[in-house]
Amino acid sequence: MAISTRVALLALINALALGLTWWILAPNTISSVSSPETLTEYIVEPLLVSSDDHALAKLGLKPKKSVEITVPGTGEKRTIHGRFLHVTDFHPDPHYKPGSDIEGMCHGGAGKAGKYGDAIMGCDSPMALVEQTIDWIAENLKDKIDFIVWTGDNMRHDNDRRFPRTELDIFEMNEQISDLMHKKFGSMPVPSLGNNDVYPHNLFAPGPTLQTREFFKIWRPFVPQSQLHIFSRGVYFFQEVIPNKLAVLSINTLYLFQSNPLVESCDKRKDPGYKLFLWLGYVLKEMRQRNMKVWLTGHVPPTAKNYDISCLRKYILWSHEYRDVIIGGLYGHMNIDHFLPLDSKQAYASMQRKFLGSGFQTDDEEDFSLDFTLLEDLYSLYNSSVVHDTIDSVEQEFGFDYTIPKSIEIQGGVPQRKVAYMETVREGTYANIKSQKKSGKSGERYSIVNVAASVVPTFNPGMRVYEYNISDLYETESYQGAGWEQFFAEIDQVLQEDDSNELHDDFTVFNDKAEALRRDKTIPRKMPKDTPLGPAYVPQLFTPERYVQYYLDLKSVNAKKKDFGYEIEYSTDDASIYAMKDLTVLEWLKLGRKLGGPVKDRTKKSKNSKSLDRLWKEFLSHSFVSSDYENLGYG
Repeated sequence: MAISTRVALLALINALALGLTWWILAPNTISSVSSPETLTEYIVEPLLVSSDDHALAKLGLKPKKSVEITVPGTGEKRTIHGRFLHVTDFHPDPHYKPGSDIEGMCHGGAGKAGKYGDAIMGCDSPMALVEQTIDWIAENLKDKIDFIVWTGDNMRHDNDRRFPRTELDIFEMNEQISDLMHKKFGSMPVPSLGNNDVYPHNLFAPGPTLQTREFFKIWRPFVPQSQLHIFSRGVYFFQEVIPNKLAVLSINTLYLFQSNPLVESCDKRKDPGYKLFLWLGYVLKEMRQRNMKVWLTGHVPPTAKNYDISCLRKYILWSHEYRDVIIGGLYGHMNIDHFLPLDSKQAYASMQRKFLGSGFQTDDEEDFSLDFTLLEDLYSLYNSSVVHDTIDSVEQEFGFDYTIPKSIEIQGGVPQRKVAYMETVREGTYANIKSQKKSGKSGERYSIVNVAASVVPTFNPGMRVYEYNISDLYETESYQGAGWEQFFAEIDQVLQEDDSNELHDDFTVFNDKAEALRRDKTIPRKMPKDTPLGPAYVPQLFTPERYVQYYLDLKSVNAKKKDFGYEIEYSTDDASIYAMKDLTVLEWLKLGRKLGGPVKDRTKKSKNSKSLDRLWKEFLSHSFVSSDYENLGYG
């Protein structure tokens, strides 16, 4: 009998003997961090900060009672304001020439290219736009925020053969922008890797590589030294933005991205996406043990349009089973301001289908295939290719008659078919959000992903400031336990052991799905039933309360009718628009149902259909950052 055959047979016997159940799928346990050897006592006290109310009002921000903290270890005192900034997709272009030809990507010739760029025309950002945007943030927001979520693409697109990008160009521009961010904001930014920050674009290999080493050098001010070894594996890390309380996890989404040719499946142990989820699982488990809360951040958002299906369903499962820890997801890349609810039941149904007959089970006995559009069918709706899972078309299975054109995403030139994309989000996602009865009292069936507008003038430049609850921060218990050094040492060892495992094979080696499932350490345990819901679902410490969206009126600024400066586009709690009480999942679902209502009730002609259509038009206008794109006929 061949060795490979004997190994597979033994694996099958072991799987049967173990009687595969859901709860064996959790990651290996790392030893407890609660050690009396190293104390990281965390001291907070209430602090009334005399803010300039006029300056806050001008920015659309609300006065807050701040909190002063003493940073463990250093004794440094910091003021926590209860706000943070999300900025993304600078796309600086050093070759941009004001007054050049837009058709030539604003790189030469005579034309009407504006000093700060032009909305919709398809050129990248002039350096003046990037530099003055950062200056504006420093002058107006720096002393009012606690940290900056900065989600990648700090390099121009590779869209002009006359100016080909090189790997050195990419490193130098990322270093230039990183140095500028550090000079202005210190260690406040938490960066993520964009698909245009690598060479060639979209393609990023497992580390350690030259690129992972270079980015650690470039991001040295923002990445804790203790995470160097893990960072070198794949440019993912986390930063404690409020020590022992709140962390921002920077995920390298290129390992989950369908457009990365090196992404095959997040179900295969040798693939970088599997390793990323292995890391994520250990980190989230540790955060739960420390009673910390986290934001998940990255460049490419987790959608059926962007992620390999094996990666998307795992992202959704982790978001769901750690809904006591995870506050939400913050992403860029798409340039379109919108949000996406992720349905945990879709992910579980997809997992059941893949591992049918393997012993995969959940606590829910309902037939997942009957109540909603399957995750696999969303790939048909968004016209994405699913390489590793065979699916039936949505038209065949469910009778939908809706597809979108293939050319909804381009690089360089006027953006095309973006309205069609948003209509797909409306029809395929918002219109299918379940009632509160099926979603859970707090909407816990779902998790929310927010996709922010970009600085690059795909439309008008935009950014946003979130305000979050810190009213009870000074009343929370101080954390006393070991520092992070032991944890990082142990997780690094675990990842190394996984690399050297002799059964480091694709699932296809094992003809039995049960064996493949048993070996998958990147599927989370069910959240303990007695665990209370976190800030995303129930108002409490760190619950996001609202955000203010800012934009730059490029037409007016270029015409010198306005001075350079970002202005308020909208706020989520504006009673005349969205009227959201807070940014809990439940409120997002309510908004999503309103946006999808006219689609769902098209034949009913409800009394509210006109007002809901007006709401959709308002939402669409904000999606394209008040550029009027939706009315210009680009599709």
